[in-house]
Amino acid sequence: MKRIASVLGMVVLGVAAGSFADPPASSSRPDKESFRLRDLGRYHKITDRPFEMHDTTATLCAPQGEFALNPHEPAYPKKVYCDVYVNASAKETILSGKGMYPEGSIVIKSKLGKPDDTTPVLFTVMQKMPAGYDDEHGNWKYSVVDGTDFRLIAAGRIESCIACHDQYAETDYITRTYVVESKQAK
Repeated sequence: MKRIASVLGMVVLGVAAGSFADPPASSSRPDKESFRLRDLGRYHKITDRPFEMHDTTATLCAPQGEFALNPHEPAYPKKVYCDVYVNASAKETILSGKGMYPEGSIVIKSKLGKPDDTTPVLFTVMQKMPAGYDDEHGNWKYSVVDGTDFRLIAAGRIESCIACHDQYAETDYITRTYVVESKQAK
């Protein structure tokens, strides 16, 4: 009996994790948006090349315990790069840098250990939720997903995400540094 309960628990967890990474495409509600991180080709890629993240941002965006917090330790932070993808709802706003993102907008950062890596180590996702979700912080839902097994690490009102993105309130809590640098590289 214990074995059946254990197997059933693992199946439920597996279905829950898998449904986040690849939920059914028929969903139309913004909080049920099909992220399909295994198929980034369905999104608009905003960066021309992997963008080198600032050390502070890389540290805040890493899963807890991944980086040493002591700058004298060798693991303090390694260089981290990212490519940025958006859905159709977010494309015009992120490229123009003007206006508010419409409900249902999705911004994905695909975090890479090296600029030539093809497999992300981590995904961070911002999803614009309906008014009232978190009005004080732009109504963004944050999600962190493991890049190798697509396991949901955290989701919701993640304090470290909010603390970083609050400085970008003028651009609806989205940094556009990677868009500007990408255009300057051309």
